[in-house]
Amino acid sequence: MSGKRTDILVIGAGPAGCAAAISARQAGLETILIEACTSVHNAPGETLHPGVEPILRKLEVWNDITAAGFYRHHGIWRESNGVRTFMPYGSDSNGKWLGFQADRRTLHGILRRAASEAGAVFKEALTAQDAILQHGRVDGVVCKESEIRARWVFDATGRHAWLARKLNLCVDRAGPPLRVRFGWKNGSDRCLEGQPLFRQRKDGWEWLAPLGDDRIAWVTLDQAAQPGMEHSIGVRHGGKSAAGLDMTWRLHPSCAGPGYFLLGDAAALLDPASSNGVLRALMSGMLAADLAARAISGCDEEAAARDYVEWIEALFNHHRNSLGNSYYRNGSGKATLEEQAGK
Repeated sequence: MSGKRTDILVIGAGPAGCAAAISARQAGLETILIEACTSVHNAPGETLHPGVEPILRKLEVWNDITAAGFYRHHGIWRESNGVRTFMPYGSDSNGKWLGFQADRRTLHGILRRAASEAGAVFKEALTAQDAILQHGRVDGVVCKESEIRARWVFDATGRHAWLARKLNLCVDRAGPPLRVRFGWKNGSDRCLEGQPLFRQRKDGWEWLAPLGDDRIAWVTLDQAAQPGMEHSIGVRHGGKSAAGLDMTWRLHPSCAGPGYFLLGDAAALLDPASSNGVLRALMSGMLAADLAARAISGCDEEAAARDYVEWIEALFNHHRNSLGNSYYRNGSGKATLEEQAGK
């Protein structure tokens, strides 16, 4: 079986994986980025808040993002118990702060090009099939008819958490079953005034995001009352029934260890109401690359993994608490997500 050797192997070319690959190359590390899919799956666009600008500049993609023509918005409507309030991002001497409603395919394309231009070897349609372990350490992965050995392996496979499953890592589920559905609809909602809306409702929420082309993207979350309910909450969309994606909050306490880091949603998953999933993904990739570079230069590997675990856990717990406080008890007296997460 033929093989390659590299400093960093990144599995998954989403925002977390691309940020890790770009940062690893900026640190002078040989990097291979593999992606099983040749195209980005259908999904709602990514909402980018103004605070993401320094991160995008650090990754050297800010100019491409601003040139992409994404729809801009200057705040978010929030609605609860029938009361709607607009929450602007703010402003400074240069004017209002603006966010982006970024098309996912375009955003991922920008990040993938940036990773390649930074010098990462990008391989599409290449699937990791098994993890290589040597002396209790992740030493690479097996792909079809080949091996890729690496000093550090990054799992950026999102909620699928491929490496975590291969390593049988413990996962903490921090709340009740949650399902997210999404789609698009034509037309504009004048009541939105061109700004996104986050509407709280019993056992979940709804998100409406104008795209600027007479279309609106929508996302809705449902709290499943009992196991199996996910099969009954699907909606008809495009002639097919969609039960939705499993977005139950979960954390891998061992999100870093000998030879590996779990990035983004592979490390810790929260539902999109946390509103900063892309930012967390980018930051996790950048931090993992920085810690791996330090370890390769001779710093303590165990300390690097520990620092990463502590950062992921602190961020997860902070946003879990914020999300829990935003959900409320329904008429049946069922515990809120916050109360269930504490069980």
